[in-house]
Amino acid sequence: MDQAERQIIAWLCILVGSYFMAKSAVSRRDRGQMRELLGLPLDKVKRFRDFFVQRLERIVGFTFVLIGVAIHLYVVVRLHQRTSGANDPRAALAHISTYLAIAIVAMLVITAAMHYICSYFARKIFLDILGYLMVRQRYRLGDDPRLMKQIGEMLGVAHEDSDTVESYTQRIEDALKLDTIRADLLRLGKLPDLDAPGVTREPPGR
Repeated sequence: MDQAERQIIAWLCILVGSYFMAKSAVSRRDRGQMRELLGLPLDKVKRFRDFFVQRLERIVGFTFVLIGVAIHLYVVVRLHQRTSGANDPRAALAHISTYLAIAIVAMLVITAAMHYICSYFARKIFLDILGYLMVRQRYRLGDDPRLMKQIGEMLGVAHEDSDTVESYTQRIEDALKLDTIRADLLRLGKLPDLDAPGVTREPPGR
């Protein structure tokens, strides 16, 4: 098999892999999305099957792309050997293995860094927006115990045996720095002073 045929096979593998990866990104059924939006009952077995199929498609797609890239690298190395007067298929495979190992290590490092950075900023932005909306919309965290517990875990506010709902809520609000947010909004004129005369207090949740 000559190098041109290997290149053709490499690009065909990349094409097949790209197809499966693109297919896995497409929603399985628009009707299922609409049923979920309308709150209608869903077939959970089919949803699990679709999730499993999508995951398998991503694995197959990445495998084909990896094979295609490896073949293409092999062709590049062999052509370079030909121009330099060398002819060592084993050396070409060794070079390719080194290149792929470096690429895989780089992918793992970048993935870990992205996970850490995204987790940090997602948590920070979520808590900032939560505090802002709690002040602006006068949302009471104690009305949703499950959410209150999750927010407490995110903030590292442990629930003590002596805590009441009110005391635990207050400690979470202190950790969210709602007083600081409220003062900033008042200073910017984005929040009416509820203690000022003539200001009507809006009911919670409005």
